[in-house]
Amino acid sequence: MPRPALSRLLLPLTVVTLGGVGLACSDSLLGPASVPNTVDTVTLYALSGTAISAPSAYSMLDVRSVRTDTTSQFDFAFDITAAGTPLLYSAGALGLSAEPGLQRSTKRFADVRTAPNEGYSADSLEMKIDSVFVARSRGSFAGCLFLGSVPRYGKFRVLAIDGTARSITLETLVNLNCGFRSLEEGIPKS
Repeated sequence: MPRPALSRLLLPLTVVTLGGVGLACSDSLLGPASVPNTVDTVTLYALSGTAISAPSAYSMLDVRSVRTDTTSQFDFAFDITAAGTPLLYSAGALGLSAEPGLQRSTKRFADVRTAPNEGYSADSLEMKIDSVFVARSRGSFAGCLFLGSVPRYGKFRVLAIDGTARSITLETLVNLNCGFRSLEEGIPKS
């Protein structure tokens, strides 16, 4: 009697496993959140024309600005073009992980209550004062072992752009709860 190919045996197991992960990511199976969402501010310095020791990137997993000369583990970075245009680059736009993404919002910062499921760009966005954007991080297993690698979501607003210091100051809120997309202050419900 011929033996079935291994791929034929693994296909049903793969479908069941992936289906289970999809179910685990649904709001009803996440369990209660434990970390409150809080608003903070961060200043980033342009990738070009500033000291290499100045933080130019932001890690949503570490919830802080990072130096690009010491790590490539970040979700987006800031620069000012030769023409003077302030831009945020997703990590993918810089040839790094394609998982992080940016999405411009037409809402005010306070009115962005939930991160969208899709529509994130692995490219760059031009920034202006009061620009609001939502970001999705690279995946992480931190605190999410039963779900696998999942991203974090956050919202950001440009508070200031300083052409002389070549910096940008952002208002931030990153949801640290595994799998949650709520972007309201306090303990998230989803």
